[in-house]
Amino acid sequence: MKWAIRILLGLVLFLILDCQSTKEQKATIKPELPKPNLETKKTHLTKELRLTYHAVWVAKENFELLKSGSIFGTGNSYEIRLDAEGKIQWLRLSSTDKENQSQFPYFYKDEVQNPDVSYFVWGTKKCSVLVFSLPDSQLYARWEGIHNGFLLVFETITSHSTGPKELAKDLHEMVLQSLELY
Repeated sequence: MKWAIRILLGLVLFLILDCQSTKEQKATIKPELPKPNLETKKTHLTKELRLTYHAVWVAKENFELLKSGSIFGTGNSYEIRLDAEGKIQWLRLSSTDKENQSQFPYFYKDEVQNPDVSYFVWGTKKCSVLVFSLPDSQLYARWEGIHNGFLLVFETITSHSTGPKELAKDLHEMVLQSLELY
């Protein structure tokens, strides 16, 4: 019995020493890291913001992401600043599912003012653009459409230098150019 214990102790000691020597060898071998490419190349990165599984905002121009978040755990919300010198400089992109459409957290709500409403053809569906007048000579425009049971909302605030119908058309054109549906 004593000889069996000695053999086991010998095996354990051998394994411990073998493991230590392996660790030392691994510590002395340093993997070669790839050297970073020092050339600075300006490449255009595609920026995409996923609104739903079936709707993605694909930027046609550079933008800065100001804020992102979740709406009711089923939708997304993004606020972006556009680089363009066009009429639309700021945009809020949002989505939510069918169950939460009635309590959607719009950026601006006015229960008294009658907005200027425009309807557009959007693929095989229709969408609407509501334009409200704000104080300080500004206009608030809200594009709304439903795709695969999700409400998609695009909101912007611009100066009053353009008319409501023209702003509605510009916002709709921007959505058509940048929104990809699957």
